[in-house]
Amino acid sequence: MRKVMIPVDGSKTALHALDHVVRQRALHPEELHITLLNVQPRLPRHITRFATASAVRQLQEERATMAMKEAVDKLAASNISYDVRVHKGDAAEQIAQHAAAANVERIVMGATKKNALLRFFQGSIVSKVMERTDVPVEVIASGKASRMERFGIPVGIGLTFLWLAVE
Repeated sequence: MRKVMIPVDGSKTALHALDHVVRQRALHPEELHITLLNVQPRLPRHITRFATASAVRQLQEERATMAMKEAVDKLAASNISYDVRVHKGDAAEQIAQHAAAANVERIVMGATKKNALLRFFQGSIVSKVMERTDVPVEVIASGKASRMERFGIPVGIGLTFLWLAVE
């Protein structure tokens, strides 16, 4: 049985990665099992100190359920074996740890198309996962970076250098 893990955050790019894996299923005669993983960030202390642990846990569970709803619906309709996991903490670290623990064949991640400058300044969960794991990571690119990401960040960097040059 082939085991594939797909991190799902509710974005269109994650769903695009799932669609890719479902389409690829026809190429392999082996049975396929997909693990959908959602990683909820830890909430800051200034928020959690005013809320009970059960309220925080409930909020994170609700957010995870909403993020994975469409992916779960697609898998249920496609008759593919799957399970759903929710972890808390740093996304890249949790993805890498779960991939190793679950002994998956590969990790399939969706990503938006960005240029190298944007990836340098914003960082990338895909890059961080690739640094932390020996499991093959397949990246399915889709969509484009927003206008703010494409133009705002380079303009901001340019203005910063201009400001430094004037001083």
